[in-house]
Amino acid sequence: MDIFFEILKLGAVGLTAGLFSAWLGSFSHRNRKWWELKVEAYKNVIEALSDIVYYFDIHYSAEIEQREISNDRKVEVQKFWGNSYHKIRKYADSGTLFFSIEANQALVEFMKMKNKKYDSYFEHLDSYYVGAERCLASIVDSARKDLKLNASF
Repeated sequence: MDIFFEILKLGAVGLTAGLFSAWLGSFSHRNRKWWELKVEAYKNVIEALSDIVYYFDIHYSAEIEQREISNDRKVEVQKFWGNSYHKIRKYADSGTLFFSIEANQALVEFMKMKNKKYDSYFEHLDSYYVGAERCLASIVDSARKDLKLNASF
């Protein structure tokens, strides 16, 4: 009878340890996958915002220097806008699913810029250029905090 109880105790310990390690592994896997999704979302929105900043930098510099951008260059630079703006819009629409509250707020504020009325083309460029840079800086800062990365990167 003692052998039976010893086997039963060992079985209960084994079952408990197995269930706990399975739960722990599943929990760790879900957290790791969620973190990877957030990293991908931050990476994509940072790349898109960087392209938008580049687009406005080219146009802003040309306007400041009062020079024309060649048609070939305009077509090349326009691709940055076309590919990136809609990505940012989609990520802004996702809300706080992938991003922190601060990052989401920065994206929403950037998207609200399209509703503003500007008196001149230069004012439009200046506003968007500064807004895109501010949004990019906010997203990078939020990514460091949200993904718990060291500031030394």
